[in-house]
Amino acid sequence: MKKIAANRHTGIRDVEENATGLNLTKNDISKIDRPTGYNLDSFETDSFETDSFETDSFETPINKQEREEHSNVFRDNNYKETVLNKKNNRIYKGALNNNKQGSTDALVRLSFQLMTRAEPANMVIDTIKSLLAIKADDDEILIVDNNNTQTSLYEPLAQFCASLDASCNVHFYHIDAVAGFKAGALNLALGLMDPECSHVVVVDSDYQALPQARMSIAKAIERYPDHALLQFPQFYRDAGKADVHSELNHYFNHHLYRSFNRQRALSTGTYAVIRRRALLAMGGWSGASITEDAQMGVLMHGRGLRTRFIPEVIATGLLPTTLHDLMSQRRRWIYGNMQVLNTYFSTVSNSSAPSSSRSKRLNERLAYMGAHVSQLSAWVNFTGIFIVLQLLTLLIITGALLFSTSLNIHALLAPLYAVYASYAIFLGRRLWAYMQDKAPLNQQTDHGVAPSLGSRLRAWALHLNFWELGALSWWPVLWGQKKPFICTPKQALVRTRKSVYVANLMAMPKVLLMLNITTAIIVSPFSLLYSPLLFGCAIVVCILKIWAAKVMLVNYGYEKRSVTNKAVTVKNTFAKNLSHSRIVRLNEKKSFEDDNTVNF
Repeated sequence: MKKIAANRHTGIRDVEENATGLNLTKNDISKIDRPTGYNLDSFETDSFETDSFETDSFETPINKQEREEHSNVFRDNNYKETVLNKKNNRIYKGALNNNKQGSTDALVRLSFQLMTRAEPANMVIDTIKSLLAIKADDDEILIVDNNNTQTSLYEPLAQFCASLDASCNVHFYHIDAVAGFKAGALNLALGLMDPECSHVVVVDSDYQALPQARMSIAKAIERYPDHALLQFPQFYRDAGKADVHSELNHYFNHHLYRSFNRQRALSTGTYAVIRRRALLAMGGWSGASITEDAQMGVLMHGRGLRTRFIPEVIATGLLPTTLHDLMSQRRRWIYGNMQVLNTYFSTVSNSSAPSSSRSKRLNERLAYMGAHVSQLSAWVNFTGIFIVLQLLTLLIITGALLFSTSLNIHALLAPLYAVYASYAIFLGRRLWAYMQDKAPLNQQTDHGVAPSLGSRLRAWALHLNFWELGALSWWPVLWGQKKPFICTPKQALVRTRKSVYVANLMAMPKVLLMLNITTAIIVSPFSLLYSPLLFGCAIVVCILKIWAAKVMLVNYGYEKRSVTNKAVTVKNTFAKNLSHSRIVRLNEKKSFEDDNTVNF
């Protein structure tokens, strides 16, 4: 077993209390060992690994005072100037003052939880700094680095956390492997968090909090005290990718913003504010889907718990750095949401909802079902069967032409009319949705300026790049195929113009473009099967796909940049004081794709 140091000495009683009843994965911490009778001066100072006494029982629990005494007390003389330099800004000062005033409310204590895996350390550190600038004094920040054995990737982050003053209440943990995808890591964090915190705030490692974030969260909790989940929107801060922002923000500006979905919101992950007691009562996070956030929302509604979307931008994140990663991210969202839909009725029927939930009127149940389907299918379209029909029709027509059969070849064109009718319905519905999108959330960050007609059309065009993904990538769910959770890399790579161009061409979906080019040739004016209607439809689809690709390439084109993932340096005093860190004894395991869970 491998011994990893972290900068928090967690009380064993707290961990045991939090872990009770959780759906912990089999690789989660089943015990956290505390070295007894150790000498602070006897620890190695050049490595994170050290020896500790192994115990098999939860004996001699550490109380809160002892935990604070064993926490790191490292002080950086330039801390206030470097880590909290945003305090010099008047906006930040105002937000901080309001946060401190609100911290007297003992009912609201937040645990900001970051799950990281091989993330750029400087990016995560910037996120932690943004949280330090807005958190209340009694809030905690919990970082769990998981499924990553490369010490060079997490040691700089561990060193930064250890260098902070204990009063910052920042706690870093590392575990080599945890099953259950991100849900397993979140369950681990749920067991490690301070039990006095009332709410969990899930934070993606690249999402930097805006000055008003803590105050907005507290106000939302005060306004909706009986809600188990309050979901804030995801927004992005990348330069030069406005069309991608608009396409992604469409989900929050249009789907979730509607009152129909707003009061029945499913979680979308980052900046989900969850009442700790409700999460514990549910047994923690479910690992049944690779979109654990949406799965949790459905389970909450099945138990009669209330959720709500809060339409206020309080944090901004980063897009995937490459087009390939953007496509992979969308495939994961589509696949995970369809996993939830595939087991939807069994999940709802097996949920232990209270009697008041069972007695709901039929129309209310249908309203929840409609909201769930609306949100879970936002990235999905059902033209896949017609794409396959178009492919089969073209193969049959090509075979008939090559082998000069006696079939009525013109009759073989009939399925193509149904194909293009379905395409027209899909394109029309999506165009109408984007035209109706007034982008109310964007106006919070764009000085109240509504999006222009051109920007809406470009967002719609960019969305068409995901047409094939939404149509086909969820099909393996139907026959039970499982896919691993794939983290979206955030490393900014230095690449040449040629390599970017080639990579983008490889990543771009091309199935529909190839099918419609072939169709246009077969039904062209120079063909015996000439059909003006089918020829026009094929040309229109080709033009739309080429336009969509052009919009995407403008957003994900070549950018001249330097390496941004610089090493994070920490003062040498860290090594000398590392002995104050607590020791977490974790099982070392190489596989990161195990999704089996064990219910404790």
